[in-house]
Amino acid sequence: SHWRAPMGEARVFDALVKALTSSFERAPWGWGVFAMLIAGYFRLKPLMVRLKNEREANLLNERAEEMEAMRARVEALEARLERERTRHEAERALDRHRLNNMDQCFNALFLMFETSPEKAAQAIAAVKEMRERQMQSEAIEKATIHAAAIQQTGPAE
Repeated sequence: SHWRAPMGEARVFDALVKALTSSFERAPWGWGVFAMLIAGYFRLKPLMVRLKNEREANLLNERAEEMEAMRARVEALEARLERERTRHEAERALDRHRLNNMDQCFNALFLMFETSPEKAAQAIAAVKEMRERQMQSEAIEKATIHAAAIQQTGPAE
């Protein structure tokens, strides 16, 4: 006499009960193997959980180290970019200064030609002298910019 479940599940449950009881009658050692597998699973479960947690912790540590290295690299790149931007701005200021100097020389030359065309040779000599002084000043400015770049970044860059 078997226990009977209500209608729909009755057939499935009855079939399951018959299969389990008949397998016990045919091969009682199978239950022992089944019990050993279940016991082994429950014994290994804490080890598997610990290994999983260690693996996750290792991955998190690796990612944290990678992120720290990336942050340091980004900060170094940002600092380098700022140095290059500063140097670029200084070079552009020097270029503007040079253009202003050239403009002054041409304006002075034109003014001298307009006021005293007969003294053209003297005007050209005066403008050449003016331009020489400007070029010396520009060379000092270039050297200053270059020295500042070397001081900030070192001679390798």
